[in-house]
Amino acid sequence: MISTKMLMKAERTFIKARTSIRETILSAELTNAEFVPFIQPVCKGDKIVGGEVLLRVLKDGIYQSPEKYLSAMESCEVINDVTCSLMSDVKTFFEGYEGTLPDDFYLSFNICARQLNSSRVIEAVTDFKKVFDGRIAVTLEIVERGTMNLDDFALEAMQQLTESGVRFAIDDFGSGSSCLKYIEHAGFSTIKIDKCLTIASNGSLIYSAVIDSIITLAERLQIHVIAEGIENKEQLSLLKDRGVDIFQGYLFSKPVSMHEFCTHI
Repeated sequence: MISTKMLMKAERTFIKARTSIRETILSAELTNAEFVPFIQPVCKGDKIVGGEVLLRVLKDGIYQSPEKYLSAMESCEVINDVTCSLMSDVKTFFEGYEGTLPDDFYLSFNICARQLNSSRVIEAVTDFKKVFDGRIAVTLEIVERGTMNLDDFALEAMQQLTESGVRFAIDDFGSGSSCLKYIEHAGFSTIKIDKCLTIASNGSLIYSAVIDSIITLAERLQIHVIAEGIENKEQLSLLKDRGVDIFQGYLFSKPVSMHEFCTHI
């Protein structure tokens, strides 16, 4: 009879082998590819108040979305390499940027919950915060479904980072499952309403009741709300009427290079 210990050992071996295979496939697919940070502005009124740093893959002279690689990246250590590289590139660029930045300006970076268990990622975030303290605030965005994976170690890391001044946002809120208790107790300062909920048609928001509920929740918790996926003035006007005042979407700008982003500040 196979013991529990042997089964657990076999499972660990399988997971390790699967991770190794994924890393090998990723390495082959991304040969000669370059990871490049783009930034999409976040706006309040007619002013840029921050930007979301987004990964683009430069391959064969073409910028591609990383979407098809993300699942494999997040299942192995590659995602930590990419995140640290991205933060390093953004840090280097803004260290050399001599222009004026808006008051309370921030940059946000996307991470998955398990990355809060990576000492390398925590160190990269801490270093970025230290270099730009008082000039650029740091926000880490975790997709809504990722809150289900916040273990005790990740929550402790969040608490320590929050105490140091790093902010946290729940990204794509309303697009999937979440553990609502973490919104109140894990230190999130912002909810980003997913674009699937900000759709407007025939002069009204399709999910107006849901939007109202999210805004009420945010007000009770005293946290910010950002509406994503804003592509037209109708959406903008209707969401403003509901009390939203911070926006992100193609109406304002698509994700652009860091150089182009700074020309709009």
